[in-house]
Amino acid sequence: MIRALKRQLRRFRRDDRGSITLEAILYLPPLITMFMLSLVLFDAFRTNNLSQKAAYAISDAISRETTALTPAYLDGMEQLYTDIVGRRAGYGIRYTVIHWSESKSKYIVDWSRRRGDLITNRLTTDDLEDIKDQLPTLQNGEVVIMIETRTDINVPDALRDGNGWAPPLAVRIDLDKFEMAANVITRPRFSPQVCLNACG
Repeated sequence: MIRALKRQLRRFRRDDRGSITLEAILYLPPLITMFMLSLVLFDAFRTNNLSQKAAYAISDAISRETTALTPAYLDGMEQLYTDIVGRRAGYGIRYTVIHWSESKSKYIVDWSRRRGDLITNRLTTDDLEDIKDQLPTLQNGEVVIMIETRTDINVPDALRDGNGWAPPLAVRIDLDKFEMAANVITRPRFSPQVCLNACG
C-alpha cells in the first residue's frame, strides 16, 4: 500500500500535463485592466495634444484679425476646435482679451465670451486677480488674447469609481472629472487691439 502511494506521488510529481485555467483566472483580469488603462491614457495624451494645437490655432487666427470680431466668427472658431479635437462628450472654449492698466495697476478684461459646456462663465477683471501670476508682464495699455479650452476624456465605465464591474484588486480610478485644459496667450500681430462687434 505504501509502495503504491509512493509510486502514485512520483508519477504525479513527474507529470507535466495540465491546464492553464487557474493561471488565466489569476492573470487575465489584471491584463485586461492594464490594457484598458493604456487605451485611456493614450486617448488622454492624444486629446491633450490636439486640444493644445486647436487652442494655438484659434489664438493665432484671432491675433491676425484687423477688423472687429463677430459672434459668427467665434462660432467658426468653435467649429474649428471641434474639427481638430473631434466631437467629445464635453468641451469648453473661452475667448478673452485683456490689457494692463498702469494707472489701476491691474489687468483689465476688455471682453470675454465662451462656447461649449465645460466653461460656464465669462472671465471678469476680478477673476484676473486670481490668475495674475500666470499672465505675462505687459506695458501700459498692451493687449493680449487669452484662449482657454477644456475637453472631456472618455473613460470606460468599468474604470470609473462607482457602480458596475470592479477591476481586479478593487483598482478603481476617480475619473468622473477627467478633462484636459489648454491655455494660450498671444499678442495681436497687426493691430493694437482686438475688438468684438465694433472698435470704438
